[in-house]
Amino acid sequence: MFKNYLKIAARNLFKHKAYSFINIAGLTFGLACCLVIFQYVAYEYSFDDFNANAPNLYRVNQTESRSGRAPETEALNGYALGPALAQDVPEVVRFARLHPEYSAPVIANPAQPDKVFEEKRVYYADPAFLQMFSYPLVSGDPAQTLTQPGTILLSESAAQKYFGSENPIGQVLNFTGWISGDFHVNGVFQNVPANSHLQFDFLLPMSDLLEKSGYKDPRQAWPWQNFFTYVELRHDANVPEVERKFTEVLMSNRGEQFKRTNTKAHLNAQPLRDVHLDGAVFAPKTVQGSYRTVYFFALIALITLIIALVNYVNLATARSLDRSREVGVRKVIGAQRGQLILQFLFESALTNLVAMAFAIALADALRPFVNNLAGTQLTNLLWADAQFWIIFLATFGVATLLAGLYPAFVLSSFKPVSMLKGKAGSFATRLWLRRGLVVLQFSASIVLLAGTTIVYSQLDYMRHMDLGINLEQILNVPGPRVLPEGADRAQVIQRLAHELSQIPAIKQIARSNTVPGQGFDWYSSGLRRAMADPSTGVGGALAWIDTSFAQLYGLQLIAGDDVEWASASSPEGTPLPVIANETAIQAVGFESPNDALNQLVAIGGETCKIVGVFKDFSWSSAHSPREPVLFTQSHAAKQLSLKVRTVNLPETIAAIERIYKTLFPGNPFLYAFVDEKFDEQYKNDQRFATLFSVFAGLTILIACLGLFGLASFAARQRTKEIGIRKVLGATVTSVVNLLSKDFVKLVLIANLIAAPVAYFAMNKWLQNFAYRIEVSSWVFILAGGLALIIALLTVSAQAIKAALANPVEALRYE
Repeated sequence: MFKNYLKIAARNLFKHKAYSFINIAGLTFGLACCLVIFQYVAYEYSFDDFNANAPNLYRVNQTESRSGRAPETEALNGYALGPALAQDVPEVVRFARLHPEYSAPVIANPAQPDKVFEEKRVYYADPAFLQMFSYPLVSGDPAQTLTQPGTILLSESAAQKYFGSENPIGQVLNFTGWISGDFHVNGVFQNVPANSHLQFDFLLPMSDLLEKSGYKDPRQAWPWQNFFTYVELRHDANVPEVERKFTEVLMSNRGEQFKRTNTKAHLNAQPLRDVHLDGAVFAPKTVQGSYRTVYFFALIALITLIIALVNYVNLATARSLDRSREVGVRKVIGAQRGQLILQFLFESALTNLVAMAFAIALADALRPFVNNLAGTQLTNLLWADAQFWIIFLATFGVATLLAGLYPAFVLSSFKPVSMLKGKAGSFATRLWLRRGLVVLQFSASIVLLAGTTIVYSQLDYMRHMDLGINLEQILNVPGPRVLPEGADRAQVIQRLAHELSQIPAIKQIARSNTVPGQGFDWYSSGLRRAMADPSTGVGGALAWIDTSFAQLYGLQLIAGDDVEWASASSPEGTPLPVIANETAIQAVGFESPNDALNQLVAIGGETCKIVGVFKDFSWSSAHSPREPVLFTQSHAAKQLSLKVRTVNLPETIAAIERIYKTLFPGNPFLYAFVDEKFDEQYKNDQRFATLFSVFAGLTILIACLGLFGLASFAARQRTKEIGIRKVLGATVTSVVNLLSKDFVKLVLIANLIAAPVAYFAMNKWLQNFAYRIEVSSWVFILAGGLALIIALLTVSAQAIKAALANPVEALRYE
């Protein structure tokens, strides 16, 4: 029986090649889209699963709400938290603290002077870290790692980078960062998997950091929140009860401080597997994803697959008249309805099976493109995952049933007598289902078209919005990290600036601790008027710049005197002279820039005197609102900003590099254009926009394939009518209009449905941005018009072909 079903299904596939191609192509694209997105979703959900102890591991997050403001959650705590939890909460088996090296250190191999690099993947860790997490050593004694001061662990790739084929154990690396000195390599670990939310190539003992840096002051044990704290809980621990105990420990140590600042706070234990996708938690130096993005692309995959299945249903039901005589003959010779249903389901399964084979090949070919586009590391290892195949085959089974069930029941319900007379009964005239499916297809397509337009409009708006600051032709050169012993940083930077000023192509030089797009070195939640209640403090930043910075970056002074600021000094015990931005003076309650002049404010325990006010500017991306910032003067800066002429730029950069390497041997020379680095903040948005547009285009392509097939069948069914009309004098234009108008109506209805859906969905997406476009009606007019043009072109191709056909042949058509 099944052999017979297979033969008939195969004959139908080969007999109606155009119909089969449209069905298989649509299903291939839909299934390939699903496969790629399934891989992406599986990759995102696989983060940290490689840890054997993952079910018992939790990250401790802290949520604070100051003075009734919206609560904010971050993964950073004071270094005293971990030991306190282990001591006071019995459910805690052990803990491990991690401290990122926030400013990329310089690491050098003293034995090979050319092996000097700035590294960004560095952590300080407690000894329990490698016992709790599965980052296995390939060499070294596990009992000695992270326990001995002055030692360092490397990844396999880092060991290769610094020592080549030599054995790194016992070798020395010079480290210049938050702490500095020579460190002996006592272990090498396997390269960290790509699906780890922690990415590192170097691990140093936590004891070195706590002994050799500002953390030696016990008063900073709780308030300096720069540490990640991970705990291993007993397998039978009641997590809500544990979180209550955690919060009790926090309040017993910081309760008085929270009371003074009118702050509510609590701790929560976040399961390790939830860490990566919870992008709402502030967790710098970790790999963060987003549940919302994963759900969005899963929805896109579902929509694309549904549109492909709609094509199959539409074309199968449209071909009902072609199959009617076949069904009639089968019923006359004894075929039961169940057998006919199985036959049509078997055809659906065969079509889906062929499409699945093509889809797997297409998805595999597209994997490198998706990795490059989405910044992921999808591999073909997923093909060996049984759970993946269970999910995918379940999707295939559902797709087969959805695509084949309705046509099977419809075709098998035809009456033999009517079928043999060439009549399909009332079904032939009831087109509401096919029309409804076409409306569904184009509604989804228009939503994606409108969404793509809005996404790119927002991206363009962010890139061209008035920042209030000039970033053009500015080259950023970080100052040297490795200095001779006893050297004065201010003098070193001043000498570098003087030497660089001799290069004709450099028009201006400014010094600062940071540059736009790179955040600030010092944030505080305690910006307020000096005499105000501490509970009124707001978040703010303090930045160090020189007197040339404002002119170079085009900052506009709207109150005060920059000459006064340039000549101001702050002897010990006197307020620090600062220039505030407009956001800062508004945040602390001054009515105007002039009202703020010579007033005292406090930030992070520092008392400052406002001597000027800058017009507002955007230091960070459009995702974040403008921050309150106080600028104070310093010459011992970390960054140089060079205003350069763009003529002969490679020669200018080479000249800068020569001076830099002459003055600072042992330091890597790094540079970047400030505007390009600023735009990197939109890298994820650009990826999102590109993926969105790819899926939108794919959806429209699939919809057009179906529309093309329907148009061809519509033209074929009206072949005689068209022939008669042409004999009676109908023009090509009138025939094309005749065949196109029904589809045009459907697309117009789809426009009416899609506009409110797209408006609601994209407004939700735009809420992620502090500065955003307004969604206007022209977006939906453009998307609907484009969909209409695409539909017309698709239908017209078949309509023109039918209109140009010889009417004599049409009148002979059966």
